[in-house]
Amino acid sequence: MPDNAKIPIISGWTKTSFIDYPGHSATLIFLPGCNLYCPYCHNPGIVKGEYDAIPFGVIKDYIVKRKDVIEGAVISGGEPTLHPGLKNLRDALGILGLKVKIDTNGLEPDVLTACRPDYLALDIKTSPDKYRLLNITHQYGRDCRERLSKSINMVRSMGENAEVRITAVPGIVDIADMESLAPVLRGVSKVFIQPFSPDQPTLNPACSSIKPYSVNKLEAMRDILLREGIDGAVRG
Repeated sequence: MPDNAKIPIISGWTKTSFIDYPGHSATLIFLPGCNLYCPYCHNPGIVKGEYDAIPFGVIKDYIVKRKDVIEGAVISGGEPTLHPGLKNLRDALGILGLKVKIDTNGLEPDVLTACRPDYLALDIKTSPDKYRLLNITHQYGRDCRERLSKSINMVRSMGENAEVRITAVPGIVDIADMESLAPVLRGVSKVFIQPFSPDQPTLNPACSSIKPYSVNKLEAMRDILLREGIDGAVRG
């Protein structure tokens, strides 16, 4: 078992979910902080690190007690790949017999490769040229396209055990962005377009006034993917 002292701070936990890990019941673990500052982010408290830490031992005890129910674990955030102890956490969960899914923005592809998740969910925010709208730092902005390309290649190589998610936020993602992204996503098994929900808390409260795209606009975005031979779908 990895040394618990090297397991990253855990600032959020959902004991059991039946929808966050495809095909498996799972426990959800949230790590604080992020290397983006998406104004529409629905986890502002996690990104800002506002919550008290949850000891991994508490989560471990729950998993052991519920071993007949819990099949997997989802490590999310914030952005989990910022934490040096991510691999220790992934290994600790694996030792407990769980399949491990990682949710990520893909800006740290080498960390993802080292962690070897059983399932990977990659959140592509928009076309690379528009990541400046997400307050990306120079460290990532200078080679954002290359970093995302590596992560997309990893998703592609994992087949049905990985997916790309694109949250269609007006002002951040539009038809032109989807046309730019579609060729890059060829060969990815699953791409989901998700509607933006203004009814949840956001990092920038002003985003609550954004009017979501219509179903027809979301389907038009999906059709761009379909024309590229990508198994795209609107989810949510």
